[in-house]
Amino acid sequence: MFIVDPKNQIKGIGRGLLSSALSYASVGTVAVSAPFPSVSAYRKYSFKCKGDTAESADLLYQPMEIELNKKIESTVIASAD
Repeated sequence: MFIVDPKNQIKGIGRGLLSSALSYASVGTVAVSAPFPSVSAYRKYSFKCKGDTAESADLLYQPMEIELNKKIESTVIASAD
């Protein structure tokens, strides 16, 4: 989980962190507990709501997931005869 300080939001920091995390994961399921104000941001990355909302430390969270299927490209090396 990562949270960007409100003074530094709207600068692309959260977007950069999430993009890097998703690139690193590359395949499989990524699950997050998104605070309600962040649900729309996660939807922009194709996260889907999964399950009921939850509460922790007086904050409401929405469980969300995304399935990653990064295609692994293979390179064919042709030999010159």
